[in-house]
Order: sequence, then structure tokens, then C-alpha cells
Amino acid sequence: MRLRKIIWILTILWMAVIFLLSSRPGDLSRKDSAWLLDKTKIISQEEAMDTDNIEAMSLQMWIRKMAHVIIFGGLCMLFYASFYGYVGKAIKTGIWSWVATVIYGITDEIHQLFVPGRGSQIQDVIRDGKGALIGCLIMVIIFLLIEKVPSINKFINRIYNLNVEIS
Repeated sequence: MRLRKIIWILTILWMAVIFLLSSRPGDLSRKDSAWLLDKTKIISQEEAMDTDNIEAMSLQMWIRKMAHVIIFGGLCMLFYASFYGYVGKAIKTGIWSWVATVIYGITDEIHQLFVPGRGSQIQDVIRDGKGALIGCLIMVIIFLLIEKVPSINKFINRIYNLNVEIS
């Protein structure tokens, strides 16, 4: 029971991080991407901030796309871990976690309408959904395997306080 609470706290914290990142004005968000490009030694931060540099703008766009996929994939995995204790079946939990993540992605885009220099894009919701699908598939595969191994299944049932016998 304690682990379930910890997982929910981690899920809510991840959602808060997404909210905080989405709350950053457009110019600061661009600086974040430029900083990441600089730290990974791809291009310097100054180059990344040059709006006339087509390569830099392309790299920034790529970083932003990947950020959506990775961040929302992680959120879906956390939702999955949170929901499994209530649903108890791998595939059903996957569906619920994917739907919850996409809904949060939609609310994230609506929130960005009210942030200076930011906007809402349906493509970002699609990226969020793709990231969520990847995270969901990873968790479904892991939990389907867990459901097939009796000793691990027993352990997971104990963690989630389930009384589910899976054959």
C-alpha cells in the first residue's frame, strides 16, 4: 500500500514538472532547448539561439519533438504503474494509462494558450500520444511477462494488494 502511494506521488510530481515546463514563456523555452544542445555538444548555445541559422532551428525543433515523446512516455509509464493496482490486468491498464496521458497532453496544450510566447498545436498532442503509446507498450510487455511468471506475479500482487490469480 505504501508503494502505491509513492507511485502516485511520483506521477503527480511528473505532471507538475510538465506543467512547470509548459508555464515557461516562449523565449525561455527556446533557451532551454538551446542549453540542451550546448550541453550535449551538438552546437553552442549562441548558435542555437540564432533564428537565422536554419540548422539550429531544425535541431531545436527536433529537441522539442523528442521532449514531447520522452516526457509523455514517462508520464504514461507512471500512470500505468499507478493504475495497475486498481485495474489488475496489463492490457486494460495500458488503455487507461494511455487515455489519461493523452487527456493530460490536451490540457497541457490548452494551458499553453495562456502562456506568453507559447501556443497550442494539435501536432504536440499527437506527439504526446505517440510518446504515451511507446511508454504504454513497454509497460504492457513488462506486465504481461510478470503475469506469466508465478513468483513475480505473486510479488506484484503483494505490492499492489491485489487478490488476483493469473494462470
